[in-house]
Amino acid sequence: MLFHTVSMFFPIIGIRKNSINFMIDDNIFFCRNLLKKMDSGGSVTAHENEPSKRQKYSEGEEDRISKLPDDIIIHILSFLLYKEAICTSVLSRRWVYMWTCVPNIYLGDKFKIQCSYPINKTTFINFVCRMLLHLNASNINLFDLALSEKYDPFIINQLISLVLNKKVKEICLLSMGECNISCYPIFKCQSLEKLVLGLGHSIIQFPSFVSLSSLTVLKLTAIRNPMKITCYSSNQSKELTLKFPFLREYISFDCIWLDVKRVIIDAPLLENVKIVRQWLMSFDVSHAEIVIRASYITNYLYSTYISSETTLLDAAHVADASIYLRDDSEVEMSGQEMKIFVRKLFNINNLKCLRLQV
Repeated sequence: MLFHTVSMFFPIIGIRKNSINFMIDDNIFFCRNLLKKMDSGGSVTAHENEPSKRQKYSEGEEDRISKLPDDIIIHILSFLLYKEAICTSVLSRRWVYMWTCVPNIYLGDKFKIQCSYPINKTTFINFVCRMLLHLNASNINLFDLALSEKYDPFIINQLISLVLNKKVKEICLLSMGECNISCYPIFKCQSLEKLVLGLGHSIIQFPSFVSLSSLTVLKLTAIRNPMKITCYSSNQSKELTLKFPFLREYISFDCIWLDVKRVIIDAPLLENVKIVRQWLMSFDVSHAEIVIRASYITNYLYSTYISSETTLLDAAHVADASIYLRDDSEVEMSGQEMKIFVRKLFNINNLKCLRLQV
């Protein structure tokens, strides 16, 4: 009965649950003007006394949706695109700021949608900044930012900082263009449970020591071109230590540890590990030693070119492991060196299943 009543007022659309899909579209000007009024402290016109066509048509019926608690109305709004959610602010004064309380936010210029017209980057960034500043949600469950253009890294870092102040649980940053960001603020956010970085043509900086007590998923994925991970210039040892006591899944796809000697991933509860490299770029050679320390790995996939970069899996037990090594013509190895390279991949007392392909 509740769903039927709600559907009479708002068309439920097929998007991810509990989210506002903030995409730039034809209604950007309405939303921008609305945010400008909110910025200046002006009042937003709310037609409280003027009955709508539907109200005239259904005169005499009880307005049940206006009597619902705020939490339920916010949940309803979470099923709408941003243009529908923000447009509800003109229904009545009670609805003016309802859309600002939705905890899941999806932002994108045109990466996840088909857009036939050019999007003004300045307009998009200004809109996103004002929207984030007006959010009233005490906590943000998810912040998803998908970019198709190149933006100033300083601006992107500022947007992320605004979200981090809301104790965000999940961050997903995808960029088709160059996006050289600093991960230092992200790795200071103890509320973070899931981090996905998918960047192309980009160099990101990791602090020398990271300890996130809530992180369960870490995905580092390159888009179109390898993603380069490096340390700060102040880190003379060129060593990185990443401590994730509750990490369950680690994925690295076409990532290059550049100008880094050693990376230690200390994750005792780690279960799934995937390390894949499809790109072969001889001018970006990694000489890093990557050490993954875990207790029990259920699935381990290692697919890469034979290179000077070495990944060491230090685990007490591994249930299933698959290793696919491809030849790199730039790296010459004898049969004995190949055995040593493969042997370095494991330091395991109990390996139940191993598939090796060279």
